[in-house]
Amino acid sequence: MKKRYWRCFVCNDIHCGIAPPELCPTCKVLNGYVEISAEEARRILGGGPGVSLTADEFRAAIERFTAGHEFQVNPDREKVDLLVKGIFENERNHGLKYCPCRLRCKDWDEDLGIVCPCNFTIHETYKGVPDGECWCGLFVRRK
Repeated sequence: MKKRYWRCFVCNDIHCGIAPPELCPTCKVLNGYVEISAEEARRILGGGPGVSLTADEFRAAIERFTAGHEFQVNPDREKVDLLVKGIFENERNHGLKYCPCRLRCKDWDEDLGIVCPCNFTIHETYKGVPDGECWCGLFVRRK
């Protein structure tokens, strides 16, 4: 199942997936997506105002992400600071916030699986482990 790119014709929201959403989450138009090329999606996304997050904004975003889940950001602030530094070095060097403890294979689709946060809840370091955590320990199971 190969993901494709879609653009809302009303607000230019970009969606990546196997099908477009029925309702645009940005402008709420119904059935407003048209398929576009990956290159067009990159041009649209890269051509606007900078949307890079600072390290503090990223920390706040992942805190919000964990709200209501069975996992949380690791309470060890020193470890989190080190991991966030590695995540941002990866973004600076490779263009995306890749997990700092996993190696890219340089296949775009496969490497998307290690963008932080990754789908760690299916990995052996988390699934079925009472004190489970993601590969790098940024996210840990709530106690």
